[in-house]
Amino acid sequence: MTFEEAKELMKSQYLAAGLPLVDEHQRELFFGVMDGRANVRLSEDEIEAFRAFEEKRATYEARPAECAICSRDNREQIVEPMDEFRRRMFLARDREYTFGTEADDQIYVKVGPASVDFVNYFRFHESYLRYSVERMQRRTRFRGDDRMADVCDALYKPLTIKVFNIAATSIDSALPSSSALIDSCLFQLAYMRNIALSLLELWPWSQPRSRPFRFGDSAQGNDFDLPRVRFNADTVRFYLRGCGTDDPVNAFLSYYQVLEYYFVRVADEKLYDQLARRINDPKFAAVPKHLDGVVRDTLQHRTETDETEMLKLVLSKFVDESDVVDFIKAYEAYLQDNIYTKKRSIFGQDIEVKLNPGHVLGNVAKRIKAIRNALVHSSDRHERRERYVPTRKSEDLIRRETPLLKHLAEKVIVAAAS
Repeated sequence: MTFEEAKELMKSQYLAAGLPLVDEHQRELFFGVMDGRANVRLSEDEIEAFRAFEEKRATYEARPAECAICSRDNREQIVEPMDEFRRRMFLARDREYTFGTEADDQIYVKVGPASVDFVNYFRFHESYLRYSVERMQRRTRFRGDDRMADVCDALYKPLTIKVFNIAATSIDSALPSSSALIDSCLFQLAYMRNIALSLLELWPWSQPRSRPFRFGDSAQGNDFDLPRVRFNADTVRFYLRGCGTDDPVNAFLSYYQVLEYYFVRVADEKLYDQLARRINDPKFAAVPKHLDGVVRDTLQHRTETDETEMLKLVLSKFVDESDVVDFIKAYEAYLQDNIYTKKRSIFGQDIEVKLNPGHVLGNVAKRIKAIRNALVHSSDRHERRERYVPTRKSEDLIRRETPLLKHLAEKVIVAAAS
């Protein structure tokens, strides 16, 4: 495509979108906006950038969502902070976060304003064009030095996550490999800076969010090492949902689901270990006495219903007990209240977390499970225990309990990474 062809294509598209042409030069175009009260310029640089992208447009597809593009080498998709405060902050500043080292022969990831290629891919798609023209009509302003405002100044440039140098053999193979990296980078950004970003599938013309609960210090700086491991995508999504809500119940349950995700796996591993010890014993023989032990272990496993024990097994596998002790001490000092180490009634159960070695994880599991049951089961005719009712007092209680569960979820995601 020549420069003149790109210029004519852009002129025809903007005319069709309702922008009147008010002047035309050899290397630039001028359109009227704000009912003729202002003009915007389609500059030579913008036309040339569009022409250059048109030459490689065929290598991209709008996948895996309507607000994403992907080729064999690069992928870009809209992300959005999961709360109103950070959404406004990102919109107000051209802020970028980089994972890995920017180089032509190395894969790396960036979070920041949409790229020129992303904008040019969607420039004349119906919904994107309509939204961009509306922005031109209501937001175009003259600069203080009397320079003409450019069309690109009003184009919608959302926050996106970009994966560079994927080097896949096809788009089909680029998608899963880039998705794994995106999930890991989103977790790392939430973990390191407490910035929870949601990977979007639809155009986010208007999505208000609420400010999340925060605790603890965040890492400083905008540049990070490329993740050395891959975090489980399912648990990352549960974690991000917890980070991105101001509702204490949804946050608590989201972090709990990270732990619950491993209940069956860890319980099965315990059974396998028990069976392996029996079978690997040199004295083991295929006789009724020994086989009865195998049957007994299997039946006990299949009838296991104590989820508190399953939660304890997950914590024991992935979390260091001393780390939990340090967190509880620091959090109680922060609150100036012994909410864990002093016996308290939690929805009808008297629970105390004793910081003695060998008791911490069991006490924490019991406390977490009591709260989870109260939140999930509004009534229980067998236990006859107090259940959660949405009141200011009960929500404050859940809000104070959530940081520990969030911390445990983070530790489990990190420990279970591959």
